[in-house]
Amino acid sequence: MTDSPAPTPRRPLRAYLLWLVLATLLPGVVGASLLFVHQYQKARAQIERNTLQTVRALVRSADNQLLQAQSIAQTLSTIDALDAGDFARVHAQAREALSLAPAGADMIMVLRDRSGQQLVNTAREYGAPLPREYSAQLARVFASGRPSVSDVFVGAVRQRPAVSVDVPVRVGTEVPYVLSIGIGTDYFSGILSPQSVPEGAVASLFDRHGTIFYRNMNRNQTVGHPVNPLLRNAFMRQPEGTVDSRSREGKPLLTTFSRSSLTGWGVAIGIPRASLRAELLDQLALMTGVAAALFVIGLCLAWLIGGRLARSVQALSGHAEALGRGELPPPLAEVHVREAAEVAAAIRDAAALLAERSRELAAKESALRETHVLARFGTWERRLDSDTVEVSASVPHIFGRPVPPFPEQRGTLLTEESWQEVQRLSSELVRGGGSGKLQLEALHADGHHIWLDFRAECVRGPDGQAQALRGTMQDITERVRAEEALRQADQRKNEFLAMLAHELRNPLAPIASGAQLLGQEGLDAARTRQISAIIARQARHMAGLVDDLLDVSRVTRGLVTLARERVDINAVVQEAAEQVQALVREKGHALALRPLPQPCWVLGDRKRLVQVVGNLLHNAAKFTARGGSLSVSVALADKDEQVLVEVRDNGIGMLPAEQARAFDMFVQGERTPDRALGGLGIGLALVRSLIELHGGSVTVSSAGQGLGTSFTLRLPRCADTDGAPAPAADSTSAARAGAHLKVLVVDDNVDAARMLALAVAAHGHELRVEHGPREALAQAAAFAPDVCLLDIGLPGMDGYELARRLRGEPATAGAVLVAVTGYGQDQDRRNSAQAGFDHHLVKPVDMANLDRILADAAAAAAAPAGE
Repeated sequence: MTDSPAPTPRRPLRAYLLWLVLATLLPGVVGASLLFVHQYQKARAQIERNTLQTVRALVRSADNQLLQAQSIAQTLSTIDALDAGDFARVHAQAREALSLAPAGADMIMVLRDRSGQQLVNTAREYGAPLPREYSAQLARVFASGRPSVSDVFVGAVRQRPAVSVDVPVRVGTEVPYVLSIGIGTDYFSGILSPQSVPEGAVASLFDRHGTIFYRNMNRNQTVGHPVNPLLRNAFMRQPEGTVDSRSREGKPLLTTFSRSSLTGWGVAIGIPRASLRAELLDQLALMTGVAAALFVIGLCLAWLIGGRLARSVQALSGHAEALGRGELPPPLAEVHVREAAEVAAAIRDAAALLAERSRELAAKESALRETHVLARFGTWERRLDSDTVEVSASVPHIFGRPVPPFPEQRGTLLTEESWQEVQRLSSELVRGGGSGKLQLEALHADGHHIWLDFRAECVRGPDGQAQALRGTMQDITERVRAEEALRQADQRKNEFLAMLAHELRNPLAPIASGAQLLGQEGLDAARTRQISAIIARQARHMAGLVDDLLDVSRVTRGLVTLARERVDINAVVQEAAEQVQALVREKGHALALRPLPQPCWVLGDRKRLVQVVGNLLHNAAKFTARGGSLSVSVALADKDEQVLVEVRDNGIGMLPAEQARAFDMFVQGERTPDRALGGLGIGLALVRSLIELHGGSVTVSSAGQGLGTSFTLRLPRCADTDGAPAPAADSTSAARAGAHLKVLVVDDNVDAARMLALAVAAHGHELRVEHGPREALAQAAAFAPDVCLLDIGLPGMDGYELARRLRGEPATAGAVLVAVTGYGQDQDRRNSAQAGFDHHLVKPVDMANLDRILADAAAAAAAPAGE
């Protein structure tokens, strides 16, 4: 039995009536408050605008004062005594000019050379020692040749805060001096006067870095100090504005500032916030008193009226309690409110109906819940306003844990990709409605991945707005795994059939060509022996492929019988190494054998064990580049009860995914058109099957691509008591006779190339044979063939690319290009046509078709000569 939810707190009817009174009065109070705040904000905005206009006017006055000082400096910079270098006369004339200028008492003139040495200073008598005073400001004036206003600094002579207006002095074409007008703080006393600044406000004049130069309050304690950091940060960001700050005396201010675009100097006026709040507080107190009186009157009336209503409604409590217990409620004694009596009767009727329906619903819900759990099926609903997700009781069984809100499912309940898919589908359903379904990957509480069939639809309210999403989900993990297994099996089957067709066509091509040649008359004995050797060699290759297939078939069906005997594993390794010596020599590999120093016996089939080690060695040699190294090591393990045979190479290596599937049937690395590392993909599967029949195991390890591979055989220890391929023959060419063609044959299979060349040469055509695409390009440029017979699967550059390059060369642009390949699908033919081939022949080549192509080419080549 489940616990009932905690009851919602109930309040008396009188309380609701009181709230009703409050709700009735509250809008009026709020409206009055908003109106008051609005009026206050308008008044404050007006004050800010007026203050800003005042600040702007003061900034312009400060600029005028500085420009006046600049004009005096520029006038003094043109006196004749400067050109003559008569500094005594300069000193006298400057003093006289400053005495006549307005506010000249607050100015001094200083003349400095490029080193910063003061030459003239009107604050001292001429001839008195003067300091050297070099600054960045002085350097800028010399560099720019333009007047400049400095920031606030302490004068070297008077040792008081000052500002200088610096102008360059030109003598001829050079600027040997800078003439500066030093200004004291009293120079600006008329700007921030009581008539210019609002009563009680704090006004400051500061330089471009925020250093105060004049202030209407506590001037001696503030001049030369920085303004409040809040004000400094504000005017560094914008040229003017209003900011809340504090004065240097700690008084809260509403500060309006403006900065000159001409000099960078600024003026700030701060109005005390206390004066702004005084009027607001008075009005607010009056409004609060009126609202309180209205509230008291309304509350009293609500209390009196609500008493009678509350007693009538309270009489329904007995009916509600009986309904909650599932009992039939008793009749009411006395009710003063008609609506309360009607509610009591409805509760009585509903209680009887509810009891009957509850019994039926409980039985159906139980059956449905069990069905959902067994089918791993559930329903869900997601509220869009809160992203909470409500699910049926069976859904937690699917995930092995409760379902959190949708945002928390990301990366915990659903993978990132699946969560994004659900988010996308949800957005589409909210925008356009309808329904949708997905196949999602989810995370089970145990850590494994499961797959879900997820369906959803959008739920809209009466206003047409999306309110929720709901739908179903079902665990389809077993079905998905089965489908994936079928797809992989089908893919491996198709890949195997394609590989088998290609591997069989390669030896069939020279066999068919040789057979047709043997049918011709006039062959000499040497040529017949050569053709027979080629046919025999390719037939043995085909027999080897068939034997591999039969071996795999017998092993997988359990039809292999092992001829068990005591076998020295050292001898097995030696014999297997002898079988691959021809391939090792051909590729220039270094093969190192490391047997045990004494015989080591295992119980097994000697022939099959040699086959296993030989397969591993053959694989190692095939996937290791020319000049690489191979090794076979024999060791003992597990207290000398196990024999380990490790075959290691430094070849192309394997990725982790390839290692996991290395021993599966028909599995190879990525297939490329050249099939340079071709095969049927059954060798390693055969190795594993045979070694398991011996009671052993085989493992593979690789550090990655290009880092080599190691295969390790493990066999139980028993208690103590060859044909190499013929070397490739050199290509030959027939002598050109009459109007015969020049033909270029390109195939990396030496036998196939030779047989095709013999067939073509039998008709008297001139032949060139190449086994590599780059050699063929070089040969084609000099040979200028009429017909090119090209294999598609060439190493380094496939036949498609070779054809495109031949079409781009002048010597072969018009040649007839014929694809001679083991690839015969429709797509392969389309690919060859797109690459520029004129014909597509599938190995083994039908010589009649080839003869017809050559005849047509010869006729086309002879046509211009006959015209």
